Amino acid sequence: MPVCATCSSDLRPGAKFCTHCGTAVPRRAETLVVAPQVDEPRVVEAPVAELPVVEVPVAEPQAVPTTAPASVDRDIPARIPGRGRWAPPPARSRAATWTLVTGLAPFIVSVTGNLAASALGVEAVRRVQAGDEQGAWAPVLVVLALVFVLNAGLLASCGVLGSRAMRETSNGITLGRPLAIAGLAVGGVNLVLWLIGLVSTVSGLDAALS
Repeated sequence: MPVCATCSSDLRPGAKFCTHCGTAVPRRAETLVVAPQVDEPRVVEAPVAELPVVEVPVAEPQAVPTTAPASVDRDIPARIPGRGRWAPPPARSRAATWTLVTGLAPFIVSVTGNLAASALGVEAVRRVQAGDEQGAWAPVLVVLALVFVLNAGLLASCGVLGSRAMRETSNGITLGRPLAIAGLAVGGVNLVLWLIGLVSTVSGLDAALS
């Protein structure tokens, strides 16, 4: 607020005379109370450290070969099974060997069974002639039934194993195809002989029992 220069009394804003002492107040000679200046804080910029520039090496793209391999191993079979884990084919088919065994076995069983049935048949005839007819032919029937069942099982196994052996040896790598063919051939012959023997045995028993 302005004050009088003579008596230091407060002056009204815009007054031309002092109300206390009557001294004229010049326009430009007004004494103003100036507020103290407050220093503004100075902002000091810290120097920015320059970081070193590191160059990252860029890997060059590698060329993809477009040509096929020069050679292919011909020992690898062309068809690979789709189920389970792949395994290399065996050197020799076991199914072919068992085909031959099961094809020959019915002949041995038939010969052995017929010999046993013949011996038991002679004993049965002797008992019938002696008057002991009850149960005389039972051992003969049991032997013939065993021969029938064994030969039927062996011939069925020969057919199953033979078909498996033919599949295993069809790749041209697994050995044993001739054994499979021989086993199937012998099994077919024994099947025919088994049927003929069955018919003749039934006929003979019918004639003996009548």
